[in-house]
Amino acid sequence: MKEYLIELLNYELWANHRVITALETVSNPPQRAVAVMGHILSAQQVWIGRITNQSVFISIWEDIPVSWMAETADRQHRQVKSYVGGLSEGQLAESIAYKDSKGNSHQTPLVEILTHMSHHAAYHRGQVVQLIRPMLVEAPVTDYIIWSRENQK
Repeated sequence: MKEYLIELLNYELWANHRVITALETVSNPPQRAVAVMGHILSAQQVWIGRITNQSVFISIWEDIPVSWMAETADRQHRQVKSYVGGLSEGQLAESIAYKDSKGNSHQTPLVEILTHMSHHAAYHRGQVVQLIRPMLVEAPVTDYIIWSRENQK
């Protein structure tokens, strides 16, 4: 399971970079597209703080300039990949206690949180691509199967 989750994290970084690169090529990207990509990254940082039990001073809708996005994605990927890599298989099934953005307490198995993070990002990447597609010659393809094929070569 751990190796699969690390692969999922690697896929997520690849997909984020494809969308960020597309955003960088648009001379004046729609503010909503920038905000949604920023949300993907800031929500990821919030979740990393929850699973590592570290304080995070960022909101889930933080404004992140496009020029900072690739570096932010890389840094967060290293952080969560290192954390997951240091866990045993059993620890992946353990529940993490945290509070959501409204202050409600929850306990969720780490594997479910990591799965949520990936699905959440994929959902919002689709929104970003939809917003910038008219401004691109070719929209970025971020399908997991494409990443998988590219990584089997």
